[in-house]
Amino acid sequence: MMRALACGLALLVAAAGAAAQEGASAHMEGCLIWSGKGAVGVRNECSRPIALKFMTFDDQQVVTAELTPGGRFVSEAEWGQSGGFMFTACPAGYQPNVAFSIQNKEAIGLSLYNCVGGRPNS
Repeated sequence: MMRALACGLALLVAAAGAAAQEGASAHMEGCLIWSGKGAVGVRNECSRPIALKFMTFDDQQVVTAELTPGGRFVSEAEWGQSGGFMFTACPAGYQPNVAFSIQNKEAIGLSLYNCVGGRPNS
């Protein structure tokens, strides 16, 4: 009886944890192939769409784009000419779980974010 109760409790705890994680997904940075010269650009090499957020440190304007499989994004920044940039890559319909702002450039630059559904664009 106690064993059955303990197993039931363990299942409830596991189900609650899974429900809390249901709206989360890993980022998709591994799907991106970056250009090496000229304009800073990227191509989606995965089989699902990606929601890309991009910002150069010079103008700090956030650009968002949805990249279909094989889709490309090309910025106005040039390799070696800008003061740097940051980006996030989430499955389409998801957002980074940290605000996409210059204050979070270190965490974002180190890929220390996950993607969550149902959050407003920031």
